[in-house]
Amino acid sequence: MKKLHIAALSVALVAFGASTVAWSDDDDDDGGRKGKSEHSERGGRAGLGPVTNERYLTECGGCHFAYLPGLLPAASWGQVMDTLDKHYGDDATLEPAVKDELLAYLEANAADRGAKGKTRFTAPPAGKEPPRITQTAYFTRKHDEVPVSQVKDNPKVGSFSNCQACHPGADKGNFNEDAVVIPGFGAYKD
Repeated sequence: MKKLHIAALSVALVAFGASTVAWSDDDDDDGGRKGKSEHSERGGRAGLGPVTNERYLTECGGCHFAYLPGLLPAASWGQVMDTLDKHYGDDATLEPAVKDELLAYLEANAADRGAKGKTRFTAPPAGKEPPRITQTAYFTRKHDEVPVSQVKDNPKVGSFSNCQACHPGADKGNFNEDAVVIPGFGAYKD
């Protein structure tokens, strides 16, 4: 009888674990809220929100998409800001006061500092270069079915780091896959 109880408990725990994993990795990205992306507001499950620092929008967004602070943990943003002299092949050195202001903003709103400290965005693998959002496990898993030819070989996109090319709501933190439109290919269907 004791073996039967242990077996039943084991089956129940496995079933509970499987349902929890299935819910937590919802590919619909609406967090169970139909029509509302998990990324649409600060405090959603991913903890992403729009960029709210004007200097960050000007300084960083002047050269590339102003990546949302919630896309990397604070330590990764620290690495990015500590290597501005060789910023992914460019010199993006800033005045010390500006660098300090931007780092404080990024760290305060980083993936591990936002909505209750819960995030899907964790540090990418360590390397010689500063961390890349496109190398985080979550990013890689969410883009694994997107054909490289539709992104890297697409002159209207060029790179997986060009978020706003396919995610029209990226600047507001909306990365819902139902809203993805790949230039030259139309709405994304998985």
